[in-house]
Amino acid sequence: MEGVINVRLETITLRISDLLPTLDDDGHEQFICELFGNRSIDDLENNEPIYQNSEPAVSRDELHTLAERIIGYTDYSIERAKMVVKNVLNTIPKRLDDLIDYTSEARLSDFKEDARLFLMAHSENNNSLETLEQIELAFRNLPDDMVSMFCNTQMHKSRAISDDMIEGCTERQKVLYRACNYYLNHRLGFHKNSMWLAYCINSNNFGCADGWIHRDGLLCSLTHFGFKDDEAVVNLIMSSMDFLEQYFTKQSEVFEGEESDQSIQYCKDGGMYIDVMLNAMEYLVKRKQLINDTENSEYKQIKDLLLLHKHLFSDIQFLKYMTHLLAFDEYTGFIKEQFELIKKIANKDYGPEGPPEDLYFFLDAWNFIVFDEVVETGIMLSPTFVRSKYHGPSLLQFSSVVLDLMKSNRLDQQLEDMVKGYFENYLFLLVNDNSHTHFLFNEILEVSLKAKDFFENHHVVRVMSLLGHEASQKALKKFY
Repeated sequence: MEGVINVRLETITLRISDLLPTLDDDGHEQFICELFGNRSIDDLENNEPIYQNSEPAVSRDELHTLAERIIGYTDYSIERAKMVVKNVLNTIPKRLDDLIDYTSEARLSDFKEDARLFLMAHSENNNSLETLEQIELAFRNLPDDMVSMFCNTQMHKSRAISDDMIEGCTERQKVLYRACNYYLNHRLGFHKNSMWLAYCINSNNFGCADGWIHRDGLLCSLTHFGFKDDEAVVNLIMSSMDFLEQYFTKQSEVFEGEESDQSIQYCKDGGMYIDVMLNAMEYLVKRKQLINDTENSEYKQIKDLLLLHKHLFSDIQFLKYMTHLLAFDEYTGFIKEQFELIKKIANKDYGPEGPPEDLYFFLDAWNFIVFDEVVETGIMLSPTFVRSKYHGPSLLQFSSVVLDLMKSNRLDQQLEDMVKGYFENYLFLLVNDNSHTHFLFNEILEVSLKAKDFFENHHVVRVMSLLGHEASQKALKKFY
């Protein structure tokens, strides 16, 4: 973070006041300039803050570098300096393994000491284990029930720590501190916590109906641990495949038995695991497009395990599974089962609360089936819409067709509203879904610029700009 611009200075200054109360206004400015590597605070001010600058995702090395810049303000304690940086900037981990920096030295020391004592009591390991890596290797020799015993005890211990006992001035930092408890258990092979991590850091588990980033430019508070790492989600699943196979087999037995509180919880957790695996499949379909990943062995293993236990799927889970399969194979139409499930979901009565958010995409797909029956479009409109979630050329093709129809004045008000919703709402949600990878950002920018005279889509380009997409930053200045 050298020569940073576009920073929310007011918020940052308030956090500095909380953490370093002896500094005056001049001290605040000097601290900020040293932290960001700028000569003057004037260089930092701008009305359009970039999230990576204001609330950055940082690696362990980057956090250490930032902490070293301001270590003089913390009596040369690197741990204290890291805590100040994390809270002043309200940082998030760049990758899952960076989460280790969000616990305290005291908590990590207690965890390692408890693990050493447990190993001495329950194994023949009498070696001096100093690092988390050494302890991790030692735990691999323990049976699963012993790992579960230790890690469940650690979770109970961590829950006894109240928010007031966690040093920090932002809610996110306190949440990340707690998230690290799951991470520590994951490192020792406790797969329930591995899968819980995967649930909380996958892209499809972020934000409310308005997206991870709202139209006013503010981050949604409903972001769980506050960071995404879909590659880590895949790795967490792959490291838990034996656990998942055993769990789904047991769930099948519970599924067919008498209903009880235990069986309901078992199926609820199993449903969550299936959702996580489906989200990983979606990411791997996109990764295939991003990096031309022709091998994709993880995709095949996850797909095959899900197929083996498809009797546990809900309708929406089966529809997602089929949709990801067809997208991966670059199939251009619908198959009969997929069409029938979309129809079933679209015609269901969801009552006053309306349908769950993860159905909106398929309800839109059904609406475009109806659209195609009313207006001749020249393409299979709904399948192309579905593919546009995974495939840049399909997004360009779909957008071009519906925009041309809009320009032709052939659409009634209801159909115009559908096209408006696509350019103003659906593309905005796509940006949110892919905020960390910028997948489809170039295509979304291209079609947004073509549609800007017909729709209020400034927020779509603005959020891509805020997320650091350089082409969108230039377009925002030039066209809006």
